[in-house]
Amino acid sequence: MDQYDISFFLQGDRNLNLLTKYWYDPVFLISPHQRNLKDIFEPKDRERITELGNKAYDEEGSFICDDGFQIISPTVTISLCMMVKNERVFVLGMNISLMSNEQSNCRAKDVIHRFMGLIISTDRDLMTNNMEIVRSQFEEIQKLNNQLQNIKRQLEKSNAQLHRLNLDLNNRLVKDELTGLVSRYQYREEIEMAIANDPQKFGIFTFLDLDRFKQINDTFGHRAGDEYLKEFARRLKGLPFENFIAIRISGDEFGLYIHGYKDVGEAECRKIWENIQIHVLDTPITIDSQELKMLCSGGMAVYGLHTKNFFDLIEYADFAMYEAKNSKTDLFKVFNKDRYMKRNIMIR
Repeated sequence: MDQYDISFFLQGDRNLNLLTKYWYDPVFLISPHQRNLKDIFEPKDRERITELGNKAYDEEGSFICDDGFQIISPTVTISLCMMVKNERVFVLGMNISLMSNEQSNCRAKDVIHRFMGLIISTDRDLMTNNMEIVRSQFEEIQKLNNQLQNIKRQLEKSNAQLHRLNLDLNNRLVKDELTGLVSRYQYREEIEMAIANDPQKFGIFTFLDLDRFKQINDTFGHRAGDEYLKEFARRLKGLPFENFIAIRISGDEFGLYIHGYKDVGEAECRKIWENIQIHVLDTPITIDSQELKMLCSGGMAVYGLHTKNFFDLIEYADFAMYEAKNSKTDLFKVFNKDRYMKRNIMIR
């Protein structure tokens, strides 16, 4: 059992020969004939002490510590800490029992304060150099921190720019850039959302294709063509229906979806076309002093009657629109499945 509070602070050379004994408690701890640090310890621990010293030299300027070293007299187990500076090894020894309870901690603190005081008074160069190292490392850390802050600011700026680009891209995907109608990339989601909100109701999709639009472009130029498209879209958005979706599908192709019918027959389809005729087509548009008629062909297909599949709904309305375009008498057609199946058989 440890019966003494042991502490010492020594200086030695590379071979652990003792050069300076700053202090050692108790006073009989080190005898005059013990001239090497290892002489103080039991033979079984001397190889470990040599290894600890070698490690301290390998890591000059750092404290290297280990415990469990047994002193010959008195028989006490202590901890050792070594630090090397200028080819000299500083050795702090302390009874590990000093750290065993709260009362002993005060004694341990006294030992450590004493040790630090001697370090400062006996080797100011060591402390100065260490402070220079710390200062240099701190400056490097500051430089790195400044670089990181600059990178952070650049990333924040890039993220803000990316966010704006994403918003712009999202707006372009959701809304058609020229007309402001729901875009071809978004209209499926819009229609499916309307259906999901009231899946038991019917809906009518109207496929609209402008007539002679290529002739307008070729005759009056693309700027006039764009004005024609924008005016058509503006009128389409102004139709007197509730909860409808106006779409630009492609260059001169548009769509209109109205959902919420309890039942759909010829009267409902005809009412949609009459409103398109009155609010969109009847009034000509004037571009560069030229009065141009609004002309289009339409085809209608009914969700819940003809199909419940989105892609079929669009295809059926497209088929009906081309029937109207090829007709000499009708401006719009409602999808007819028999004619559609007959057409497909003829194609095969």
